[in-house]
Order: sequence, then C-alpha cells, then structure tokens
Amino acid sequence: MGIPVDGLFYIFLAVIGVVSFVGGLLVLKKSRQISIGFLATLGVSILLFIFLFRWFQSAATDIYMGTIPWLFNQAFAIILYILFLVITLFVFQRIHKESVS
Repeated sequence: MGIPVDGLFYIFLAVIGVVSFVGGLLVLKKSRQISIGFLATLGVSILLFIFLFRWFQSAATDIYMGTIPWLFNQAFAIILYILFLVITLFVFQRIHKESVS
C-alpha cells in the first residue's frame, strides 16, 4: 500500500518549492538583487513544474485517473504555484531590506 499518485504530486510540488526557493535565496545573497534572485527561483520552479506536470499526466494515465480529478489537481497546483511566487517575492524583498540596512 503506497502513497497515491495525487499525494506524490503534492509532495513533489513541495519539494520543488523548497529547492527553487533555496536556489533563488542563494542567488539573492550572491547577487544582492531581488530581481535576479526571483528570476532564478522562477526559472528553476517553472522548469521543475513542467517536468512534474508531465510526470503526473503519465502517472495518472497509468492508474486510470478520471479527467475531473486530474484537472482539479492541476488547477489547484497552479493556484498554489502562484501563491508560492507571491510569497517568495515578499520574503525576498524583506530579506533584501534587512541585509541592506
């Protein structure tokens, strides 16, 4: 009895968030520019997000997941992704303000 595919989808989504946030934070600290750090986070997260969607599509096909649950999972992931980007931008701005002053 393993973890369901949609459960793995959200676990991988969280891992993508952590990996891209840490990568962007390292770039922010190195470059000392919010835009460069955010673009690094955005680039890494979009790339990994696309790979995650492709994996989820094939995994959902293998277990014969219906169209509506698949669509709801994708839509909810996109909403979470946009929320992640907004929170990341605000956190980066706060970190940049504290490091400058």
